[in-house]
Amino acid sequence: MNNYGQSVHGYHHMHEEIKTEPVKDQKTQKEIELNLPAGRFNLLVLTYLTAETLLESIRSTEALKTPQKVIDSLKEFLTIFKELEETDLSTEWRYSEKLSRAWAKIKDSMEQASYPTTGLKEMINAFDHYPEKGDHSLGYYLSLHAGEQWIPFPFMEILRNLHENKKEIHRLIRFGDLALRSLR
Repeated sequence: MNNYGQSVHGYHHMHEEIKTEPVKDQKTQKEIELNLPAGRFNLLVLTYLTAETLLESIRSTEALKTPQKVIDSLKEFLTIFKELEETDLSTEWRYSEKLSRAWAKIKDSMEQASYPTTGLKEMINAFDHYPEKGDHSLGYYLSLHAGEQWIPFPFMEILRNLHENKKEIHRLIRFGDLALRSLR
């Protein structure tokens, strides 16, 4: 049974030899610098690019896990908080109540978190430590005040100082904006 040179299922085999390039035995300059065997530098670069792509994919997947409720509550809080930048609302109990309720929504969503919240934690930490001097922080009063129709004087003072000190309110808003971007 000699089928050499005949077609197999309509495919005609070539009678010539297939020529291939020999494997490079010489090292490239990078392989010499990194003390790698010949041909391994490309493998190293490919491995790095694959790992980088994988990490980016994980990051984008984690961002997809962020519930829209968290993003919406953070947007709501930032919108309300930015009103203080324009107008001194430190004596308005309705404003304080809205701000505190929005803060409570953020804190509640954090407790159910199964997604990366580093930016959000940094924002909450910034609010929990402002002002540096004082008996209680802005975060403390925001958590305490939710649903109340009264405003503690130190809380009013903190809000008034924020309205007057544009540098500090911009710093806190920047933390919120960064948290929002990290969740998207």
